[in-house]
Amino acid sequence: MRHTFYTTTVLTVVLLLGSTQLFAWGHEGHKLVAEVAFNYMDEATKKNVLKYLDGMSMEDAGNWMDAIKSDPANDFMKPWHYIDFEKGSTTPAEGDNIVIILNRTLKELDHKETLSHDEIKRRMLILFHLIGDLHQPLHVGYPSDKGGNTVQLNFMGSQGTNLHATWDSKIIEYKATTLSDVLNSKTCDSEALAAVQKIDIIGWAKQSRGYLKDAYTVRNNKADDNYVDAVYPIIKTQLLDAGIRLASVLEHYFKASA
Repeated sequence: MRHTFYTTTVLTVVLLLGSTQLFAWGHEGHKLVAEVAFNYMDEATKKNVLKYLDGMSMEDAGNWMDAIKSDPANDFMKPWHYIDFEKGSTTPAEGDNIVIILNRTLKELDHKETLSHDEIKRRMLILFHLIGDLHQPLHVGYPSDKGGNTVQLNFMGSQGTNLHATWDSKIIEYKATTLSDVLNSKTCDSEALAAVQKIDIIGWAKQSRGYLKDAYTVRNNKADDNYVDAVYPIIKTQLLDAGIRLASVLEHYFKASA
């Protein structure tokens, strides 16, 4: 499958880096993305992926980059989880971000014959997590409110939280979202599926960015059933697309050989 790597010049047209954010999809969201990917992978890819995971579960693979955040030695990786830019901005700030790291990881895997088993595993785990992160719209958000982290909300009349956490985990947990819910969230014919599977990091980021307007439709700082019912289809679709795209990337790099 073809993939395109974008230079910093392209980034200057569409993206501006910003704030510090701690998490994208919560534990359950990343688990669902990994499970969708496993559902879409062919048997040869599954076999080779499992070989590199060394017994690690799909759930743990999807959540690895969040699990290691407790170690200060990994603080340098925090900006890898997101890319923010204000409305109308076109000039990126300096430093790493999710788009740069994902494209860098793909480039490195283009030459995986030069990497050790552990180096390949680490890059695979980065893909598992960051492809999921990129599909959480508030991880392609506004630096002024730290991707919705400073937008305080009341969730269902009883829980104080923020907009970012509401999309990360609150809605997914409230709806008791299952793998079946995500897999059945939309139907794709072969042409539509091929379009989703195309490896295009910038395109995926722009898709997520396009859903920000929906995230901010919450009224009176209350995430009630009306709000949840309106945005829940977006969340399921983004989880599905993330899983399909993770499967596509893994198949591209790991179908032919281990």
